[in-house]
Amino acid sequence: MFFLNTILSIAVPSYNVEKYLDKCLTSFSDERFNDRLEVIVVNDGSKDNTQQIAEGYVARFPRIFRLINKENGGHGSAVNAGIENATGKYFRIVDGDDWVKTENMATLLDVLEHSEADMVVDQKREVDMVTGDTEYFPLPEQVAKNQVADFAAICNQYEICTYIALHTLSYRTELLKKHSIRLLEHIFYVDIEYIIKATMEAKTIEFLDLEIYQYLVGNVNQSVSSQNYVKRFSHHSQVTRELIRYATESKAHGAMKEYLDKRVCLLINTHMNIALIYNKNRREGLRQAKDFRSFLKEINIAYYKRTYKRYAITRILHSLGVDYDKLQKLKR
Repeated sequence: MFFLNTILSIAVPSYNVEKYLDKCLTSFSDERFNDRLEVIVVNDGSKDNTQQIAEGYVARFPRIFRLINKENGGHGSAVNAGIENATGKYFRIVDGDDWVKTENMATLLDVLEHSEADMVVDQKREVDMVTGDTEYFPLPEQVAKNQVADFAAICNQYEICTYIALHTLSYRTELLKKHSIRLLEHIFYVDIEYIIKATMEAKTIEFLDLEIYQYLVGNVNQSVSSQNYVKRFSHHSQVTRELIRYATESKAHGAMKEYLDKRVCLLINTHMNIALIYNKNRREGLRQAKDFRSFLKEINIAYYKRTYKRYAITRILHSLGVDYDKLQKLKR
């Protein structure tokens, strides 16, 4: 089924999320969204009742929900399927264990219907799955809200790049399709790949003073936990190397080149933290870091030099025995 007047297509990558999917999909189950919102549940080869739960929502709300069943290919593969099947003016991603603020979603649809921006960025709240405590992440006060801006003119201001995230971004679908933006498959950590490749093709942006995404945190199985970063170091390495390749081949210049360089260098720094700080096997971590630095020196000497100072500091912390827990204490 295709919704001809769809304003927003939401891909819901779902793998074994039967415990959470009801809450996610219920947050979209509002008749005001009929034909305006397209929720594409991408069942990525789940082995639990994810498919059956999604089928129930498709049957009850056929003017909102669609279901795609596919073999397991990872988060990137599910996002790729969502982009390929999206029919809305804008596209965004909501993971199957998260949800949205329903009332504010109605407001978002009204804004997106009339917006001319390539990207629309709203705000999120993190919800601790154990304690129920929440933390709201508002946009900086100095960022102009509810108006379309030239992205190149502001992309390096106010550290706004940290607010343009998978959880806050609605992106013009035709740009995703036009530039054939596709993510690596069968690996974790493709969120940053999506954000960098998408934002580099955008000309305009609009920020909204509107809370939408409810991000569940505190799950030890989440890919962003420190030890999962270590366990999946090779995944993070693939994404980091892909984005270095992308940036090296990019023809961006001026402010957009600086924006790209900044985001990729932040990723490189994180990669070194995983090897040298997060990894409890100090010898293995040091070897991983040295191997990566050799690769970086060969493929992009500018990034090698730009990240050298931070790398040197991280090496010192590594030699002093600073690990993830000690680093968190130092930051407090």
